[in-house]
Amino acid sequence: MQLYRAVIRPVASFSSQLQSDTLFGTFCWSYKYSCGEEALGELLQVMKSGEPPVIFSNAFPSGTVPMPLGIYDKSADLENIKTKNARKAAYQNRKKLKSAGYIKREWFERIQRGDSDGFTVGLQSDSIQEQTVIHNMVVRDSGQVENVDGSGSLYEEDEFYPTRDILYDIYILSSLDAELLKKTVEMMLLLGIGKNKSTGKGAFELMDWKEDSFSIQNANAFMALSNFVPAKNDPTDGRYKILIKYGKLDREFASEEIPFKKPILFFQAGALFRTDEVKPFYGKCLEQVSVKREVVTNAYTIAVPVCLEVERSS
Repeated sequence: MQLYRAVIRPVASFSSQLQSDTLFGTFCWSYKYSCGEEALGELLQVMKSGEPPVIFSNAFPSGTVPMPLGIYDKSADLENIKTKNARKAAYQNRKKLKSAGYIKREWFERIQRGDSDGFTVGLQSDSIQEQTVIHNMVVRDSGQVENVDGSGSLYEEDEFYPTRDILYDIYILSSLDAELLKKTVEMMLLLGIGKNKSTGKGAFELMDWKEDSFSIQNANAFMALSNFVPAKNDPTDGRYKILIKYGKLDREFASEEIPFKKPILFFQAGALFRTDEVKPFYGKCLEQVSVKREVVTNAYTIAVPVCLEVERSS
């Protein structure tokens, strides 16, 4: 399998977070439009077999990756810092850990090699504005605004407004033909990602596409680039945060009587697990997530090798 890095630019605001399972679902629709329903069925069958032909990461501000959980910056150890100014700087850097979900890749590559000293300098937050938009509730049967007691049945929905020059990196691990993969991703970006595509939300353009690698020697752990659900024999010694997703069917399936998926509990991107042998990916394909039996969720993750310091018992 080959790892690719796609750099994308939003051309509109978007209503769904750019997470791995959402990206894969959107990719499947574009793959169906390009190659046909039978080809998509074959791709999903391979996915269910435990050998996923394509795995997406979450999207990250360009030049960053998710902050690996559980990493300790020795240079920010307040007990070993003597000067007042150094203690103040270390305290401010430690506060950044609470709000910064990403780290610049060059700093992450130092962590990969086992050097975490001073990594808080490379932390970065998402430069995006989140706004709440008010909508009228529409009756699914009639397509008209629901009007109970003249209220219009208003509801709130979050929309994400990126800054003007922001770019995002998406990593894709795939065994598909490189040209087919790239063309399908370009179609996926053009047609839109996530909710409210019919109103122009979620459109992106591909700015760059290249092969990539995170390879290192002597890895004893991996970091997840995707939200994922661990398989039965996946490593269990790790640090992670959880995320519950309440998914919804897309495109033609969205008009079904029950368009909602079952709630799924994911480990978030940035989860860090120790293991004796790092594989290219972990996780599994989830079936029976909807009343439509053919719908699946890609709950695999791209695994990035990391060399963690060996803990010594005192």
